[in-house]
Amino acid sequence: MAKKFAALFLIAVFGLFNVSCVSSRARSGTNIGSVGPREVIASVVTKSGQIIDFRKNDPGRVVPGAGIVGRVPQSFDINRADIGQIVRDDKGKVLRLTTKDGTGYNIASFSEEGDPCRFEAYVTITIPFSDVQQVWTRRDDTAKNFFTGAGVLLGAAVIVSAVALISFTNMLAKIESCPFVYSWNGEEYVLDAEPYGAAISEGLKRTDWVELSALREVGGKYRLLLANELDETDYTDELKIVAVDHPPGVRIAPDLAGNFHAFSDPLPPVSAVDQTGRDILAFVRTNDRAFWLSDLEGRDPGGDGEFRDELVFEFPKPAGAKQVRLLANVWTTQWGSLSSGMFLEHYGTSLPGKYEEVDRHGPLYAKFVSWVAAEELAALKVWVETPGGWKARAMIMGGAPVITKDKAYALPVGDIPGETLRVKLRPPVNFWMINSLAVDHGEEPAVLVMELAAEKAVDHAGRDVRAVLAATDATYLESPNRGERTELVFAAPPLRAGLARTLFVKASGYYRLNLGPAAPPRLDLAERILTEPGYAARYSFREYLKWEAGVRADPAGAIR
Repeated sequence: MAKKFAALFLIAVFGLFNVSCVSSRARSGTNIGSVGPREVIASVVTKSGQIIDFRKNDPGRVVPGAGIVGRVPQSFDINRADIGQIVRDDKGKVLRLTTKDGTGYNIASFSEEGDPCRFEAYVTITIPFSDVQQVWTRRDDTAKNFFTGAGVLLGAAVIVSAVALISFTNMLAKIESCPFVYSWNGEEYVLDAEPYGAAISEGLKRTDWVELSALREVGGKYRLLLANELDETDYTDELKIVAVDHPPGVRIAPDLAGNFHAFSDPLPPVSAVDQTGRDILAFVRTNDRAFWLSDLEGRDPGGDGEFRDELVFEFPKPAGAKQVRLLANVWTTQWGSLSSGMFLEHYGTSLPGKYEEVDRHGPLYAKFVSWVAAEELAALKVWVETPGGWKARAMIMGGAPVITKDKAYALPVGDIPGETLRVKLRPPVNFWMINSLAVDHGEEPAVLVMELAAEKAVDHAGRDVRAVLAATDATYLESPNRGERTELVFAAPPLRAGLARTLFVKASGYYRLNLGPAAPPRLDLAERILTEPGYAARYSFREYLKWEAGVRADPAGAIR
């Protein structure tokens, strides 16, 4: 029997043709177009940060010239004397209510207590295009591109434009990413982690720790799938599960070195604004489906100044605090992911030699590392305001473009007076998405950390690869083809009474993008990207504008 798979992909997080931009270019006859044949609109995020979820079996739809229309639950009170008819199922659950004046409601929930009665019913609403920032779509199918020959259930989250809803399959095929880790939740495999993003060559190999929030113990075992689903070759050096046992109610997150930090009372920002003074708190206050994205309206890649946004957050801070722990859920946009392949293609036929130079930590390696730190396309500095000005106190590694989990960062704040902590991020335009930030300055409770090696690991060819994945030793599980997967089983240690458990994957490795036939190198352009401050982001955005124009002209063909 084919296993069941579930995945939630967040694609095109660079805010494709954000609606304000479209409305200024096409004020009349605005038409989003149509969703792909197997994609449905699951929810909308408005420009105010409100998340509107549509009924699963009655999803949203595009109405040209109007907006996105769908059915959502709303609460009502009704006097019993005004109820005309109630329809129940065979178990007595209220399904439909009709008032004496003939108004009918499809009931989501109904309270039998009191008068008036409180009920929740599905009603039709229209969200104007001008109010939409993001649209999430869901896909349920057997997606032949993934795990060929197996039945696959996929959910897709795609941020779309007011011009065209982009085909999920075509968008996913273009992502430059890293291996996918699926967790067995007792019913299906769920996409749960995407480790070591941006490790695009062996010289950049790194170990990553990512929470497995969907993983559940079943019969004393944990089960994972390691899958290559993209156009790349994956090289996995080590893969283990880390079990962290801790007091209930405590949030656990890893730092970049694999230390696990406990957050007993993470505090969201009390204010958050962008460089224009716009309030962005609704987008960054909680870990949800509303994200801060670059506003692309009016952006000129040929203009003056740095091509960045500037976001300032204020958090409470006890007077005298020496250090706080930052809990950050920060993603790389899909366009940021696509740009990495675009930059590499400029090396053309010389790319293999450039890889070798990076892998042996030659001059290009040093140049690349400096470029990453300076340009902040793959790693984002965390600035803290001090009496001596803004100081960089941490570096957020770019989360993958498909799924990203919380990471912990220590911020020294002993030189900051008062009871307010001001933090600044300066993301290059169109490269970052901010989901949530929070700080904790309390004492960390003790936790118990256990590394678990696989008791079973079988790759796509049926080979036992437990020894290959047992340690970071440059012995790699190589996966050159899309659709290949490795099945892993781990014994679950007993959980001590009174404790809770959070699970993580520990994965070490790198990947190489399969770029297709190499063209003649454009080394002058590649060198300019690596050496001219700010040029990479501006160049990338110019390419984005070309891509956008192509999608407008041919929504399906522009991204094939």
